[in-house]
Amino acid sequence: MDSPPDSPDLPTDARAFQEAVESTGHAIYWTDTTGRIEYVNPAFEEQTGYTADEAIGNNANLLQSGIHSAQFYERLWETILNGDIWKGQITNERKSGERYVVKQTISPVTHDDGGILRFVAVNEDITDLRESQERLQQERNRFASLLDAVPVPLVITAFDDDTLKVEQANQAFKDTFGFTDSQLSGASIDNLIVAENRSKQAREINEQVRRGERVRREVTRRTADGNERTFLLTATAFGSEPHEESLATYLDITDRKQAEEELKQRTQELEDFANVVSHDLRNPLNVASGHLGLLAEKYESSHIDAIRNAHERMQELIENILMLACQGKTIDDTEPVALGDCVRESWATVETANATLNVETISTVDADESRLQQLFGNLIRNAVEHGGDDVTITVGDLESGFYVADDGPGIPPAEREQVFEAGHTSTETGTGLGLSIVREVVDAHGWEIDVSESRTGGARFEITGIKPSTEK
Repeated sequence: MDSPPDSPDLPTDARAFQEAVESTGHAIYWTDTTGRIEYVNPAFEEQTGYTADEAIGNNANLLQSGIHSAQFYERLWETILNGDIWKGQITNERKSGERYVVKQTISPVTHDDGGILRFVAVNEDITDLRESQERLQQERNRFASLLDAVPVPLVITAFDDDTLKVEQANQAFKDTFGFTDSQLSGASIDNLIVAENRSKQAREINEQVRRGERVRREVTRRTADGNERTFLLTATAFGSEPHEESLATYLDITDRKQAEEELKQRTQELEDFANVVSHDLRNPLNVASGHLGLLAEKYESSHIDAIRNAHERMQELIENILMLACQGKTIDDTEPVALGDCVRESWATVETANATLNVETISTVDADESRLQQLFGNLIRNAVEHGGDDVTITVGDLESGFYVADDGPGIPPAEREQVFEAGHTSTETGTGLGLSIVREVVDAHGWEIDVSESRTGGARFEITGIKPSTEK
């Protein structure tokens, strides 16, 4: 290999300079002002595959890969011919035809009068780094695509001191909250979506996450247009302690909460109305029953029995109205209930005359026991009213629930869709509310009910969709 050419412009300690150039790990070469190579160091030979003899005398464009445009090289030459240093990444080609990427610096070497003598190029091979960066970017793009595929608003945040800053948000988050990438990137998530009167709660959540705790709670957050909505927030820290990054999802439950509040309000209004009505009805009914009792002590008349029956029907109507009003309440707590025991207790509260009860169930279900008793009581009463005093009622198990069947006349197929409607009855003595109450109890538990024909031709009510009890 040729040594660096002697020149009066080189440093006085030429030997030290030569050793430094030739021992460096970066490829170094220099050219004259036309680009003809005058010197290459050993690292150049190793990097390009060209020996010094093959490179010196040739133009530096022998390294061009064809990747860059003519304008790219024109701007490069314009920079260095003006006496300025050019820095950038460039894709070259080895003697073998293999392309590689270098971080290149080209510096003009000048006379004392400012004239340019030559150009010195230093090339650092960053091919592996560039490939790693490209793979990393591909993984980032893939991760972003996966995040955007999630339909729930999702955001990745990181702590910067006490500030929780946005690192990445998916499309659902941007659509829901109305912020752009530029607004979100590096911004404080709390400043964007937390109202000032809720900042204390937000800080508490942040502290929990930073301790590595998983947070799941209802929160109210602000969108870009200033509206507040209710979300189910789930925030989870990841990485090792101290936990500086976290993943949060925001499930919008605003409409559900509004529906719950409206239902709660309507239920309360219905219950208040039922209480007022029942109170206003019970007072005159008690007065009438009292006077009827006095008349019955003095007189014997079939009219007295008719009046007493009417009073009893009115009392039953009042109780059913109150019961129906209460069914709209949601069931918050359940407990394991043995169906057989519950049926027998309900049986004891109903006038069953000579009816027979067959208990063929051994199941236990998670339910509100008092309301389950109402269900059985109304089904038993319905069977007695329609099947006669000697009807037989059977309660048995199904794969995902239970059934209540009788051997009465049954329900015609054309009427089965209407039997659960309030006020529907096929007898003169029925209130038309019993099966409506049954339906309300079933719905409140999240179960399903269907009516069909029993094996003996009577009515068969199947209650299904019941998950196995946690206690056997």
